Amino acid sequence: MSPLLFASSAFASTILLHAARLGLSAAELRLRAGIAEAQLEDHRACIPAEQVERLWRECERASGNPRFGCELVNGMATHCLQGLNILLDSAPDLGASLAAFCEHLPSVTNCVEARLLDEGTVTRLGLRLMRDDLHHFGLDAAVLTLIRNIARRIAQPAATFIEAGIAPHQHCGETLAGWGVPWRVAPSPFLLLPTALLATPLPGANEFLYHSLRQQWCGARNAGEGDGLSLARIWLRASDQPIERIAERIGYRQSGNFIRAFRKRFGVTPKQFRLGQCQA
Repeated sequence: MSPLLFASSAFASTILLHAARLGLSAAELRLRAGIAEAQLEDHRACIPAEQVERLWRECERASGNPRFGCELVNGMATHCLQGLNILLDSAPDLGASLAAFCEHLPSVTNCVEARLLDEGTVTRLGLRLMRDDLHHFGLDAAVLTLIRNIARRIAQPAATFIEAGIAPHQHCGETLAGWGVPWRVAPSPFLLLPTALLATPLPGANEFLYHSLRQQWCGARNAGEGDGLSLARIWLRASDQPIERIAERIGYRQSGNFIRAFRKRFGVTPKQFRLGQCQA
């Protein structure tokens, strides 16, 4: 696999955390995949896709569970997106949220490309695979996470989707059927939803936060890296969300680690910053 393809370190950490919850040895899986522990220390870092694919194969071998990727959906919404979910939640409507997802996904991974296509009364969100041999665990997790998060953002059940397409080797069809989403096998994954839904206002819409984060993510993309602490600083100013929630949404599983990193970077704690003790 081309060394130019990558997934975020946070995504690899999410895979390993899920494996550990299933009773597998995360350390052994990491070593077998050739991923050094130091590669996981900065969740903004890029892990070569070849190593991530090796990690998927090791998880398949160790778990013997073809639905490993489907179950991973429970851990996908926050940590591995490195704060992108904050931007998507703060968009004015679903259409803007999906457009932002397509635009900024390459900052998290370039193994797939998301495209939003208006087909009249329906809109297709397609995932173009940059390699045709990407492991089905990752594709299953991606499809299910997209459906669940879109349904959550518009406060409507997943059954509102017209159809989902999954690649021949995926295993999430049973879950889709359980959610009431019609599905079929397709060359690459896609979601089909009514175009009218794109105008649905999002309950978490925040104009200041949305535009501030768009600028931040564009800067991060141009620089080739994300900056979760800067995202947190914007969110602290623009909302009254609990600090623990902000820490989780930018990829810190322990809020204490987030507080220490924030203080090291900006010289004050997140609480002090929110109270106006630092304007940097």
